[in-house]
Amino acid sequence: MAKKSTTRQGTHKAQAAMEYLMTYGWAILIVLAIMGVLIYLVRPQKVESCNVGVPLQCEPEHYTINKAGNLTIRLTNIGSVRYYIQSTTCGPTIYAPAAPGITTYSYPSPGVSLAAGGSVDLYFDCSKSQKLNEQATSGRDTFQETISINYYPADAPAFAKSQQIEIVVRYQ
Repeated sequence: MAKKSTTRQGTHKAQAAMEYLMTYGWAILIVLAIMGVLIYLVRPQKVESCNVGVPLQCEPEHYTINKAGNLTIRLTNIGSVRYYIQSTTCGPTIYAPAAPGITTYSYPSPGVSLAAGGSVDLYFDCSKSQKLNEQATSGRDTFQETISINYYPADAPAFAKSQQIEIVVRYQ
């Protein structure tokens, strides 16, 4: 009887196993790389947000912008005194509704009044912003800007303050 060499058979089996692992290992790495690229390219856009410091607060889901640069933000005064909002870096003026339920807007003389605990919709003309995208896709592309507003307490106009509003909003 001829004696079989177990070492040679073991080597062939080990080589076959290594070839199997290498072939499928590379295939798995390629699939993972493609998935990584797709996830990177198709990741969701930035979430809408509006951040401003105390005593003002942005109302969630109450900020919009259109392709012409008309930005609407609803601000709430969480402080204990009335404020007048005077100016902004996003356009020369801020507009507010002339009266509740009326769609014409005006800029009152001392500024837009914001009572303690009250809210007001502010309309900014951001058409001159460098970050405005007139070819934006509605509901997909976002407008991101830091807007500076100037305001003062109603009983102390000499103590004017400045506040930054950081906003990320989808085009309507």
